[in-house]
Amino acid sequence: MDEHFVQGIVGGVLNRHKDRVLDKKRIQTLMVEIAANIDVANHYTNVKELAKDNPLSIEMWKGYKPNKVEEQELSKEYLEYWKCDLCGKHTHEVDYDYLGNGTNHLKCELEHEYAYKEHLDKPKKKESK
Repeated sequence: MDEHFVQGIVGGVLNRHKDRVLDKKRIQTLMVEIAANIDVANHYTNVKELAKDNPLSIEMWKGYKPNKVEEQELSKEYLEYWKCDLCGKHTHEVDYDYLGNGTNHLKCELEHEYAYKEHLDKPKKKESK
């Protein structure tokens, strides 16, 4: 929690009690209320600590890349399923926008289609000469 955030919490509590006279009991009440608000706010703002226990949410964070230990924990069956049939590389970390048919890379699919069309066009090119 940064300093400005805590200042906002303290300011909010003081603002709620601005029309009251500050005596010793009131100051103790304010201290308890400020501590309670900081504790509640800490549960909602300490996202990085919570994400360690919940890998689903941390994987969605921008820039997250699994380390080699996490990579080794993936089962062989899982990696075998997420394998491009054309190049043989794994596609388990590829966005769906870049997948072709099934689990193939879109790039591999397009290159394969282009090569296939070139192969079909060879006899036509020979006939035209």
